[in-house]
Amino acid sequence: MTNKRIKELADFFYSSNSSNIVPLRISIITGQYSGNDLTYKEFIRLMGILKNSKNLKKDSHNFREEIGDEK
Repeated sequence: MTNKRIKELADFFYSSNSSNIVPLRISIITGQYSGNDLTYKEFIRLMGILKNSKNLKKDSHNFREEIGDEK
């Protein structure tokens, strides 16, 4: 996946709050009840991690920690 495609996906997923225009969004869930809705920038960061990560467990943990600190 290219960075251009990641941006295209983000532009689609965050183009509207209407379910008629954007039928789904992506959130992350940790544990049974803890989670976060992703912002546009967080979505792009997560897709970059999924695209480039050499250690997905470590990188996803760090991402989760970062967005938890920002909220």
